Amino acid sequence: MKLINAIRIIEERERIKRKAAKEIQRQRMPFGNQFVNMQNSKYAIGQGVSGQRNLVHVQSIFPKEDILALKIKTKEAHIKEALLIAVYFYLENAEKD
Repeated sequence: MKLINAIRIIEERERIKRKAAKEIQRQRMPFGNQFVNMQNSKYAIGQGVSGQRNLVHVQSIFPKEDILALKIKTKEAHIKEALLIAVYFYLENAEKD
């Protein structure tokens, strides 16, 4: 009986360790809306009543030269971040005009 209980305790500890490691990995590698929300948290435009954002998936086609120029201008490595910054910059400056 003692051996069985010891094995169960060891298995439970291993399960807890795996769960903690998985949670740490999940926090390091954001996906989907979590990634978008992390990026959007820099900007305070369009927050809902509860502080959450209503997200809309958008697809567009741009010339490759325009995208490369946008990435260079915003100093971002990824297209999503460059477009995000460009859109928010436009929205912030459109209110001033």
